[in-house]
Amino acid sequence: MSSPESTRRRPRASLSREAVVDAAVVVLDEAGPEGLTMRAVALRLDSGAMSLYRHVSGRDELLDLVVARLTSDLRGRPATGDWRADLGDLARDVRAMLLRRPNLTLLMTSRAGAGAGGLATLDHVMGILRGAGFGPRDAAFANHALGNFVAGAALWEAVGLGGASGDERGERAAAAARDMASLSAGAWPNVAWAAGSLFAGTADDRFEFGLAVLLDGLAVRLEPPD
Repeated sequence: MSSPESTRRRPRASLSREAVVDAAVVVLDEAGPEGLTMRAVALRLDSGAMSLYRHVSGRDELLDLVVARLTSDLRGRPATGDWRADLGDLARDVRAMLLRRPNLTLLMTSRAGAGAGGLATLDHVMGILRGAGFGPRDAAFANHALGNFVAGAALWEAVGLGGASGDERGERAAAAARDMASLSAGAWPNVAWAAGSLFAGTADDRFEFGLAVLLDGLAVRLEPPD
């Protein structure tokens, strides 16, 4: 007689590499990078953990496959040859992707330089920067600066103001603005000076401002010396 555990598990033939990655994406959304383990994915598939090793070599490869799967759309937009436009569009695409899946921000950060999952995206970005005329060092640093900005902006937007969203976020922002406006100018002169603008604009406004400043700074690096 089979045990209850064995009757719950799928037949081995029903598993596939794609199904394993599909389940891993769900686990990432629900439990975050730390919760994305071989055992958790196996439970999601109603299978045994050892059966997953027929399709992936281990957790590191599984993490790389998840990153590759979730970032695959980032190479879909063809390059125009205008490096500012191409980097700007890519930054917006990455932001939208990270807002849909906040846990992906942590996963991509933790896997940076540790696996092959993000290589296709990195190669795409470096190709844009190389085509613009940046040298290897400046291209590498520009990619890092852009990645830090987008990831930070997406993380702030996802969890800022206590993780509120929609009307609640707007209400909390308005309350914070009122609190700032009530501060003593004598005790906090600079905060009081900027109080009316500290929570002004939308998240899109703030992101576009920061992105423009960053791209402006990169453009200066391409200007020939006097």
